This record gives sequence, structure tokens and C-alpha cells, in this order.
Amino acid sequence: MADNSGVVVKFDGVMFDAWQSVKLRESVDDLCAQLQMGVALPGTGNGLGLTPNTVMTVWADGELVATVRSDVRSRDVGPTSHAISVAARSLGRELVDCQYSATYSGLKLGEIAKRVCKLFGVPLQVVGDTAVVPQFAMQCELPANALINAARSANKLIYPTPEGGLLLTEPTAAAPVATLTYGVDIKHYRVVDEDRLRFSEYVVKSFNYGSGAALKGAVKDVGIEFFRPMHIVGDRAGNSTGGCDRRAQLEHNRRLARSHRLELELKGWHYLGADGKPRVWRINEQVRVVIPHEGIDQVLLVGDRDLELDDKAGRVTRLTLMERSAFVGEPKKTKKRAAGVGAATGKATGAKR
Repeated sequence: MADNSGVVVKFDGVMFDAWQSVKLRESVDDLCAQLQMGVALPGTGNGLGLTPNTVMTVWADGELVATVRSDVRSRDVGPTSHAISVAARSLGRELVDCQYSATYSGLKLGEIAKRVCKLFGVPLQVVGDTAVVPQFAMQCELPANALINAARSANKLIYPTPEGGLLLTEPTAAAPVATLTYGVDIKHYRVVDEDRLRFSEYVVKSFNYGSGAALKGAVKDVGIEFFRPMHIVGDRAGNSTGGCDRRAQLEHNRRLARSHRLELELKGWHYLGADGKPRVWRINEQVRVVIPHEGIDQVLLVGDRDLELDDKAGRVTRLTLMERSAFVGEPKKTKKRAAGVGAATGKATGAKR
């Protein structure tokens, strides 16, 4: 088949590259990438030969972007049509779907995450050091919830990689990978203020099993002037990797930053790297956004990224951007905020359309 889409799916020695629609979504808040693909074929058949055990690698213009297993395979057949649809997720889906019990004591968070991921055959890369967690327990629960909560308490992100595994790391503080300017790179944008994400106060309660003392941390959102509380029961992992105060601060920061976000629609899937080569957009990267008539000139972190392909609309990238403070449990620095999102500046390379 001719490579007319730029998306190639490989599995069991087979290469398929005639997709009419593709959508690949990644988020720093999810443990698995989500893929949807569709194609129309002549005649009838058995659905590409995929099975529940098939592992597919997905390539965009020769760059690996996802490693997945299918969730749903469907074929719609009529007198003159045969359409195949595939919904799939990366290997971390087992951590999201399964319920499991396990207990670990006195291990670093990175080692705990490795052991849990190894059980489910999910590769994990840990960047940097992680704190010791005296007690980590899952009792008939989703491993994803336990890992995400522990990672957040430690000011870490855990998210999918193109190889199908996970990366445990800090929110990037690196320089912006590109500058995006409205009228040049940005096809469409949306400024979002989602007030329902915010609460007047965040209270985290827990218990120190070593000393037998009750623990409590609290942070107020001064922008909410009416009673709208959020009380959270902290888990054991959170006590040793950040404490209740930082967990409350993190909850405040994350919700405040996500409530003021910027959603961009870009032509194509790539930006030009510092070496002049095109690179597919990734989550946990920073970009500089310039929209003069909105008063926006700032550096934001890519929280969500969708790569989309349509045989009519072509290739589109959708980015959800927010302040880096959404992912760290440290006091938010006071600064002048541009409309809807925030204010910052920085130098960067140019974006490829």
C-alpha cells in the first residue's frame, strides 16, 4: 500500500499504512496513550488479523509515537462498504483497568513503581532520585491510582512513552522547544477559564503510623470568596514524600493552573528542533506562545497532546497548555497574568507548520 498518510502501524511482521483517520492522545495525567484509527477497505475480511495479544507500534513520518494493544476492534459492512475501526491504548492500560493488591515497605518510590510495572509487563524509566516510602499498599484497587497519587505527592509526573512504557520524572524546567505565534503557527486557539475546578480551600488529612499523630495541611484559594471546600484523605505514601502541606499546595496549584489553560490547534505534527530537524510534539515540553491581541507572551507546559489525521482535513496537532506550577507542590510565585492563562517570556526555536 502507498504511504499516503504518514502513519504506519506495524505488528506481527505486517505493515499497514493506508489509514483514513487517526487520533493519538497523550496526557501527563494519564498512564496510557489512547489511539483511534479507521480505514475503509474493499470486500470483507477478518479485521487486519489483530488479536487481544497483538502489540502494535505506531509510526508518524518514521518516528515511533506509540506502542499499543487493541481495546475494541469493529467492522461495519454493507453492500458497498467495509469500514474497520480500531481503538487501542499503550501498555500501561493494565495498570488502569486491573485491580490488584500489593504491599511494599522501606523502598524508594522509583523502586516501588518498577516492581508494580514489572508485574504487568510495563517498561518503566525513572529519571532522577526518588524519596523512600515507608509504607505503600494497594488493596484490591487500581495500580494507576496508587502510582499517580504517590508520584504527585513527590512532585513527579508519570506518563506514557512511545515505547509503550512509562516515564517517572519531574515536570520539565527546560527552555521552550518552540515559539508559537498566532497568525503564523497557530491555526486556532481557545482560552479556557474552568471555574468548577477551583475550591475555596484544600485540606489534606492523614495519620502518622509511626508516631500515632494526626496530620493536617491546608491551603486557601484567595480567588474564591465563598465556601467551597475540598477535603482529601492523604495516603500513607504521601506522608513521606511531601507531607500534607505540600499535597494541599499541589492540589491548589494543579487545579488553579488547569482552570486557566490555553488550547491550540496547529497545522502538522512537528516543530523544528534546535538541530533544525522536525520533531513530533510531546507532552511535558515547554513552548512559548505569542498572541499579541490577547496580551499573551508566555512559556507554558504541554499537558495534553493530540495528533490527528483526516483524509480531508489533513494533519492537525492539538495542545493543551498550562503553567508549570500545575505540577509542583511549591508556592505559586506572584506575577502579572495575561488573559486567561499567565505571563512569562522566553527564547525558543521556530515552529514548523
